[in-house]
Amino acid sequence: MKKLCFILLFKGVMLACLSVSAQIPSVPGTTGNAENLTRETSDPTQELFPRISPDGKFLLYNALEISYSLNITNGKLEQKTNKKMRIVKKEIGKPITNPLVNNAAYPTWMPDNSGIIFSYIKPEKPVIVRSDINGNGLFYISAGAMGEDDAEPVVTKDGSKILFTTLMSGSRMICSMDMKGGNYSVLGEGSHLSLNPADNNKIIYNMKVGKLIQVFTMNLRTGEKTQLTTGDYNNRDGAFSKDGRYIAFASNRENPKKENKHIYVMKADGTDLIQITQGETDEGDPCWGNDNTLFFSSNAEKNYNIWKARIKVK
Repeated sequence: MKKLCFILLFKGVMLACLSVSAQIPSVPGTTGNAENLTRETSDPTQELFPRISPDGKFLLYNALEISYSLNITNGKLEQKTNKKMRIVKKEIGKPITNPLVNNAAYPTWMPDNSGIIFSYIKPEKPVIVRSDINGNGLFYISAGAMGEDDAEPVVTKDGSKILFTTLMSGSRMICSMDMKGGNYSVLGEGSHLSLNPADNNKIIYNMKVGKLIQVFTMNLRTGEKTQLTTGDYNNRDGAFSKDGRYIAFASNRENPKKENKHIYVMKADGTDLIQITQGETDEGDPCWGNDNTLFFSSNAEKNYNIWKARIKVK
């Protein structure tokens, strides 16, 4: 069976790996640790990076539209890949979707549900921007980009600080600033941030160890860093549960020879690992909703959509 893997890059950040094979299941495979598997989105775009509103009722996500065109350059026919990214909002469990902002990615909610913060990718150097809850108005948090590609913002529970990542000299760095773009500081190398809702002094993030990606934690008060995952496979994209007791993440540990990842859950200290999805599909970007419901993207049926399942944890 032939298999092609397309790595989708947007402004230098890997968004997903699209695995195209002769047969991709129409539904993600799940283990006995998951129940009530449901498909949440079904648009023809690639739907990634789900984020749940503080009240648990709404969903934000990235929608990536890919099209192809033929151009003649210096007498040669070339195929051009066109990518359009936008942020979409929908009420969980309802079919209607509401596109909010074009040329934008990595949305996150204000803790009081008063607006959203995201990476505005239209400028030459993407910046962190705020809008109201319906995507109206673009308020630049800072006057210009802090690095080459400001992305992946998260907001502390008290709404006083934004953590985000940016590219500096080819490395993705974790940074912080206040809500007006002041008090800017660089905290260290890493990507794909998640705050512990129960303790905003703790974050988890991705960082390379050799050639592989692992999940780390950092105490923002002390600067102490701890590696949570190990192994000869990639572990990435951690997300804290709402009570801070569990971490969901994506890993290709089921078969390290393949690119496709599955969702796993462990306690916040890295113990009691359980597997959630399995099989030939590719899952990523886990995010917790209410009642231990886990949202994630999956390429089931050859298109990345958002799925959800209730997780059985002790």
